Amino acid sequence: MDQDTKAKVKDMESKGWMTVSFIFEVLGNNKEIVEKSLKEHIGKLETIKTCFVYEKKFSEAEEVKKPIKNLDKGYSQYVDVECMVKDLTTLFVIAISYGPSSIEINKPEKMQLKSGDLQHLVNLVAGTMHKIAESGLGGIVATPKE
Repeated sequence: MDQDTKAKVKDMESKGWMTVSFIFEVLGNNKEIVEKSLKEHIGKLETIKTCFVYEKKFSEAEEVKKPIKNLDKGYSQYVDVECMVKDLTTLFVIAISYGPSSIEINKPEKMQLKSGDLQHLVNLVAGTMHKIAESGLGGIVATPKE
């Protein structure tokens, strides 16, 4: 990481931004499409104003035998992303909208959260669950015992 980026990260840390590590993975049946899709996905992540991506480490796309049912051969690639995230809302939006395989909050070790902020986050999750249910992909089933 160059000196300007180090300074920017340090400044963001001093302003309460979180240091977060993500892993994003892609699986597909075409190596070039896998590679292009993952790069474009991270490119979209980099457009979020409240997320500063300062490091990306792409693996090589590798052939995988029988990765899923009905697919004899596929290709898998992942990327480790280090970034600064301004707030928990941004973190939740990334988790829900970008589908990382892994999320690690490196700093700070402790955070205080106002109940209104927590309310916003759980409503974000609840809204996402409703969208999933509306699309026919599932939802919460509530049935009486008798």
